[in-house]
Amino acid sequence: MKPASEFGEFLERLGSQRRYSKYTLRNYSKAVLDWYEWLGANEMFSADIFSVPRIFAKNYVAYLSQKLSRKTLHNKVSALRSFHRFLREKFGAKDNPFSPMPLPKMRKDLPVFLNPQQAAGLLSAPWQYLKEGKIKRFEAVRDALCLELLYGAGLRVSELCSLKFADIDFSKATARVLGKGQKTRICPFGAGALELLKIWKEEFCSARGLKDFILFCESGEPIYPRLVQRNLKKYLVGAGLPANITPHKLRHTFATHLVDGGVDLRSLQEMLGHSSLSTTQIYTHLGTAHLLREHGKLF
Repeated sequence: MKPASEFGEFLERLGSQRRYSKYTLRNYSKAVLDWYEWLGANEMFSADIFSVPRIFAKNYVAYLSQKLSRKTLHNKVSALRSFHRFLREKFGAKDNPFSPMPLPKMRKDLPVFLNPQQAAGLLSAPWQYLKEGKIKRFEAVRDALCLELLYGAGLRVSELCSLKFADIDFSKATARVLGKGQKTRICPFGAGALELLKIWKEEFCSARGLKDFILFCESGEPIYPRLVQRNLKKYLVGAGLPANITPHKLRHTFATHLVDGGVDLRSLQEMLGHSSLSTTQIYTHLGTAHLLREHGKLF
């Protein structure tokens, strides 16, 4: 069974009206295509996507639960629920077979993060590599700046790679960032990042204009997330830190250290670009966990 025009219209709506990211659109697309394929292989199905019996949705979720993690299953069911809701709103479909079905509960694992001493060791790693002759000054300044912005401004790696000189206010030490859902926010960054930005601009970007990307390879091409991830892993190993720390976990580190420093959740929500405060509230649990660990050392 192959999807018809309604599938394309659904994706168009998510992309143009909801402004979902390419990554989210890809996942939604795969979820719906897999659903069509499963229905097509079922001899009992009438081939009418607008009137799928609820028992089919129930059986499909049972089938998926045998081979998918709880998180992946949650995301797929959520995508299919949205798809069938769209079919009801747009085409008058009879029912949403996934609507009465509760989403699989997600485990709320606390994010992994570095402590302040570990973060300081990571930030100094590019300079140690330069001192040992393992990298050039170009790489040292650029990579140190990447780490300062990931940790010191809480940027997502995609936001880091997209930064242009027009986005930076040197007088206020802030960056204008285009985040998820095409939402713009202002991110303050520290004195270390500001100093590195000035050095980077003076030594390596004298010919670059406001519309140019700030961070780039020696070839002149903009940096990309995979390069940032590889370099981060290299510096983690060099600093003797856990190699499973990702750019996003540096963002968790940024948020955790701010909460530990007394920053209120509303301000943190703005800096992180979270649409819901409930997403930000997990960092209060991180702060509590830290207090319990410290208490346990004494009593």
